[in-house]
Amino acid sequence: MLNSHSYGLDPLKFETDKGLSNLFTLTSISYEPKGDKKAFTASMESQKYPIFGVQFHPEKPSFMFTDNSGVNHSWESIEMNQHFSKYFVEQARRNTNTFGNFAAGQEVIVQNYKNIITSTYFGEVYAFSSATIE
Repeated sequence: MLNSHSYGLDPLKFETDKGLSNLFTLTSISYEPKGDKKAFTASMESQKYPIFGVQFHPEKPSFMFTDNSGVNHSWESIEMNQHFSKYFVEQARRNTNTFGNFAAGQEVIVQNYKNIITSTYFGEVYAFSSATIE
């Protein structure tokens, strides 16, 4: 996994902020890899609603191969990536909303937008605008 969020949520907030802790449960923490090794919330989930969040990039081990990125490409890291991918898809499939039919869904897929390949840290970028899709 890639951890690079120095402005992430301090895990101690779950003890001091009752509004936060009444809605979310801290499920994991991580540490900044550089500097003071500051702890941050890596994942949390709601016990009341179907909401969870992660403050890291589980997709990057399998898809980001730029120089000096700091991404761990070990087999264990790739397996964790696959675990998160499967879990996210499983959760999304629980949603009963649909586009109604195949054609309506095809109108809004990300592949309709311009994919910009970069040589930067981000690799691929999709540019969204209200202009007509080319």
